[in-house]
Amino acid sequence: MQEIIKTYTNRFQVKPPFFQDVPAVDLCLVVVIPAFNEPDIRSTLDSLQHCKFPEGTVEVIIVINSGVGANPSIMETNQQTVDQIESWKSRQEQGFLQIRIIREERLAANKAGAGWARKIGMDEALRRWGLLGRDGPILCLDADCEVSPDYFQAAQRGFNNPSINLAHFQFEHRYELEPDQQLKMGIIQYELHLRCYIQGLKWAGYPFACHTVGSCMAVKAAAYARAGGMNRRKAGEDFYFMHKLLPVNEFTYLAATVYPSCRLSDRVPFGTGRAQLEYVAAGMPEKLSYHPDIYCSLQAFFLQVPLLYSHQPGALPLPKPILEFLRGVNFEMQVSEIKSQSNGESAFFKRFWQWMDGFMILKLTHHLRDHYFPSLPVQVAGNELMSLIWKHPKKLDLPDLLEAFRNSDQI
Repeated sequence: MQEIIKTYTNRFQVKPPFFQDVPAVDLCLVVVIPAFNEPDIRSTLDSLQHCKFPEGTVEVIIVINSGVGANPSIMETNQQTVDQIESWKSRQEQGFLQIRIIREERLAANKAGAGWARKIGMDEALRRWGLLGRDGPILCLDADCEVSPDYFQAAQRGFNNPSINLAHFQFEHRYELEPDQQLKMGIIQYELHLRCYIQGLKWAGYPFACHTVGSCMAVKAAAYARAGGMNRRKAGEDFYFMHKLLPVNEFTYLAATVYPSCRLSDRVPFGTGRAQLEYVAAGMPEKLSYHPDIYCSLQAFFLQVPLLYSHQPGALPLPKPILEFLRGVNFEMQVSEIKSQSNGESAFFKRFWQWMDGFMILKLTHHLRDHYFPSLPVQVAGNELMSLIWKHPKKLDLPDLLEAFRNSDQI
């Protein structure tokens, strides 16, 4: 572990250690929570405190962050967050949770955001495991989330499998508890869209069709370091991080649930809070999702991928919309280069899927959407997708449709 951490620290921008003490010898999990302009972190801490006891100590590293020149009101809220944490700690008896605070409130304004805050906390979590010489799990959470009581125990069970290096918790937005009708309908449609996309990709045959919700990610320390750590994107850091690791690490879903907030937020340029903000601003329109015909086109492509090692890409029968996109990304040249760098079929496909990653698949999806298959209202798209994948003949309303997709995600 020490050598892995040393290599990572030398290669990437890593801040000096924030904590000098050695962790408890029975440390079993480290949770990293970024907090920016967060009005109430107590619910998250209460939720963690009420979890079933894990087999050891859990460190929770909370990264209070902001950029240089942040609005004074944000700085005031950040201080309130710190005060809430300290007050919460003072009322707790000594237990399995150890809460630690990092304050980084002078980050470069053009890069300050969720990605950098996660990176700061995850880098420190990596060091904590390094001090013990162990390759332990790092869990990501957000300051507006709650978790199911089996959160810690499920993480331990999942990572007890030595081959697993990357994981993702189940997630559900608790729309039934949301009193605001706009926020309720907005979050149902937003979550349904996320699930439609993953189920569509899975049906089409994309091998890394996994959710990438930042508050649900979990990774072993060594895998984190080998991958170059977390990026510093202002938003979407979770998507890029997961898809960097998925092609080269064993992945599993963890059998516990994170409950993200349904609230509005302007903290990031896209994501759940931003989607809710735009939905409410638009006056309760229908949210859109990808046309199911997109997944049919993707399936036609994915079915041909296993032939790439033994055939010339130009000889494969592919739909015109797919060919049009592939020409634009110099597909034949890329495949040829990947083949020349690979010493066998297994190495070829590992490299291929690192290039044809989740971001490339998303760009292909958007090409098909923009030029061939316009998006549909998410309720229509969801019902059509159910009919396509599961031959489900009945049209469901939005809540029932979401529940059906939630159930399919857990299979």
